[in-house]
Amino acid sequence: MMQSAVLRSWPDASEADPSDSMALPRSDALLDRIAANFCLAVRPLFVRSDPVADPLLIATLHDPRTGAMGLRCWDRALRESDLPLDRGRRRDHDIIRTTAILTELLAVRWPKPVRPNRIGVLTDGTGVAIAPADPCPIEPGWIDRRLADPRGLTALKRFAPDGGLAVLRVPRTASAASQ
Repeated sequence: MMQSAVLRSWPDASEADPSDSMALPRSDALLDRIAANFCLAVRPLFVRSDPVADPLLIATLHDPRTGAMGLRCWDRALRESDLPLDRGRRRDHDIIRTTAILTELLAVRWPKPVRPNRIGVLTDGTGVAIAPADPCPIEPGWIDRRLADPRGLTALKRFAPDGGLAVLRVPRTASAASQ
């Protein structure tokens, strides 16, 4: 079983690559368990029928002020799409519940005066990461900023070495980025 960890304060972005072992100084057992449960909840979204258009990465967002929840997917060409959530559907209810718990646990890591209103996490169905300096993955251009600097991600749970995060680590050419 993989060991993951989180700090009370975020490390310098240059210190962390979410695909590495993320040997951060302190472990948080509750956060580890919720991150694992979150991966289990979203994993079915990755198993679809079209290997080209299926989600490669999924970001979830939670706005604790309004209770709003969102899911954004990127496929192999990094085209984005939003997935609707149905609170009456068990799978979606589990995603909503674990996202809310996970983002609330993450929110307390920021001092209250600078705590972001909307916090989201990125997953490939195996690992979970947050971008502490840019915590809202639904914002326009978020994936482009991760492509420009994937070191800005901090892993809560290690990503699969051949999963969606590998796309963020491959240098993009102008023609590949415009597809």
